[in-house]
Amino acid sequence: MADDQELRKLLLRTAARDEGSAEAFERLYKLCAPMLLGVAQRIVRRRELAEEVLHDGFSAIWRTAGTFSPFVAQPMAWMATIVRNRAIDVRASHDVSRVDSYHDTLDEDPDGALDRLFDWGPSADDNEDKRRAAQWVRDCLAELKGAERQALVLAYEHGLSHGDLAQHLRKPLGTVKSWVRRGLENLRTCVETCMGAAP
Repeated sequence: MADDQELRKLLLRTAARDEGSAEAFERLYKLCAPMLLGVAQRIVRRRELAEEVLHDGFSAIWRTAGTFSPFVAQPMAWMATIVRNRAIDVRASHDVSRVDSYHDTLDEDPDGALDRLFDWGPSADDNEDKRRAAQWVRDCLAELKGAERQALVLAYEHGLSHGDLAQHLRKPLGTVKSWVRRGLENLRTCVETCMGAAP
């Protein structure tokens, strides 16, 4: 894996759109594709979808390289955010996984638990059940306290890990983890109540 300095240079060279841009982008792909494929696959769970996400992600990286600022973000974090966001969109459109076991994995794989946050739903495959479950999640999320809701929305909509959240919110990592844990527990309780009350 290349260091941040090399990745910064490659991104900036890609953004320059000169005769060396294509070569820099190819090098960037070779260095970063394996790790970014792992990011995508952890979210969408299926290899073929992860490869689709990776392709779309690098297309977006090529198009938006000019917006990258080495003073704002680390290059890998910037690229990973693009891939994460695309993976979340693909996951939602394919409904490829659920989070029945998110609480069990929160300690051993907290970012993985966050990745699966909004995959709630009944076990049935009926589309109406899935739509109703999604509405329960939205309604319950709206009832959470400010910090808990903010942390979960950022995790879901922007694909931020615990570390990303702590940096973005400028709060200690332990504080952010507590917000996420309480938010997940309260969200689960609320959704289970909705499911139990459903006709």
